[in-house]
Amino acid sequence: MTNNDTPHLEEIRLPGEDGKPPIFRDVEEVYDNIGRYGRAQLLYLNLLSLLNLSAAFNFLAGVFLLLTPTWKCTSDTCTSTSDICQLNSSQWEWTDKEETMISNFGLECDKAYATLASSLFFIPGTVIGLAVSGYTSDRYGRRITNIVSLALSLAFAIGQAGAPTFIVFLVFRTMLGATCASYMSVSMTYGNEFFPASGRPMSSFVASVYKNIGLLILPLLTYLFPWWRAIHIANVIVLVACFSSLLVPESPMWYVTSGYPDRAVDVLVRMSRINGCLLSPDQIQLGMDQQDGANARQDNGNILVILRDRSHIFVTLNFFYQWFITSLMFYGFYYALESISGSVLVNFAIMSALEVPFYLLTAVLMERIGRRKTLILSLGVIILTCILTFVPLTLAPDWDLERVATIVGSKWGVSSCFFIVYVYTNEVMPTSIRCAGLHLCSISARFGSFLAPYIVEAAVASSEYTQNAIFIGISILGLALVFAIPETKDVSMKSKEFVGNDEGLGLDRKE
Repeated sequence: MTNNDTPHLEEIRLPGEDGKPPIFRDVEEVYDNIGRYGRAQLLYLNLLSLLNLSAAFNFLAGVFLLLTPTWKCTSDTCTSTSDICQLNSSQWEWTDKEETMISNFGLECDKAYATLASSLFFIPGTVIGLAVSGYTSDRYGRRITNIVSLALSLAFAIGQAGAPTFIVFLVFRTMLGATCASYMSVSMTYGNEFFPASGRPMSSFVASVYKNIGLLILPLLTYLFPWWRAIHIANVIVLVACFSSLLVPESPMWYVTSGYPDRAVDVLVRMSRINGCLLSPDQIQLGMDQQDGANARQDNGNILVILRDRSHIFVTLNFFYQWFITSLMFYGFYYALESISGSVLVNFAIMSALEVPFYLLTAVLMERIGRRKTLILSLGVIILTCILTFVPLTLAPDWDLERVATIVGSKWGVSSCFFIVYVYTNEVMPTSIRCAGLHLCSISARFGSFLAPYIVEAAVASSEYTQNAIFIGISILGLALVFAIPETKDVSMKSKEFVGNDEGLGLDRKE
């Protein structure tokens, strides 16, 4: 029987060498036998991936909320080339005051410094949300953390959409940052835990496709409805749809780690029925009694277990750096869209559309050549394309080499890196601290996204080569550090053990 097949009842209960039905002692072993991509897994994955669509709205809405609005002269002393900051209010006016936040809240000229606050205030919120939800999802479960985060996000999104002043908007955006980061990161881990090792790259690909659908909708909304509140109203609608994820049961892996093997068995039996086959509860013996589970729960969410071994500390810090540079470059390339040729909306749409085939290519490579080699390749692509942006070559009207390299190269390299480190981190961390570890890495990524607009501003003020020169340097260091991360291809995710090195701190490679 292959992993790709969903077996029938008689196949699952096929007697073993002793004439009895096979016994499964591992959650991933059950997944392999009821169907690697069974109907239950695909249903749960799509419901959870819908949360990524909403997350895309929240994380990159700032690119469109603060676009420079159009204005017109109202006096003969004003021309289209005039600097509005040198004119008085009677000489000009916004073409549509409600178009962007800049025009709506009067954030021009001496108040322009406030425009970055929309993105910067979002980041502290994400840090708080990641820290709290990482602990709660490991301690109390993926499902309850997801439900609470969604409910709070809906309330904050409604407040953000109807904010009467910029200060009120910032308050709601900061709180939304906390809850949005929570449900986005938890859903990634949550979804991956319904798949065996061989299915995780493709399950992560599906989740990423939903995120890119959100990214493609953003410029379309901005074009069709040039009103900054339209994005937030659309986000409220998507969040309501996200409550369908309540149909997803708790992760069997979390149940086992937390000392509830009977509940894990119940979920696995229900999944087998949805997949068109049937496992008997007697066939699943997950090998953890209630006392063992009670002891295990003492460490659930306790990120300090990383400090018990130096190799654990090194690998974790390594992931911190990979997440930091990936986020810095991801947001850096997006914020730099206005500085390269072509329309911001067109560039954004092209970059978002290209992510989907690059994610698929990355998922295939991860399965064929492994996680580490694929990450090395992706960082190499970033270095090469950043070098190409230094070449002053025009390929076609409005298309120079810098634009092509930034759009194509950055999306292949940076998006692939983001995709890989999500899967990689989930596989290295044990179930007991998987969300907490992943969320700590996400916090390091938030520092990268915090610095991104400043690096872009510095590049605009100094030299156009500054940004990509920095990206080349940090990518070279990241590439060197990747060699110290253990390969996790075909490795089962562990309940308590931490994958710390190639020699086997928790490695359980499947043949």
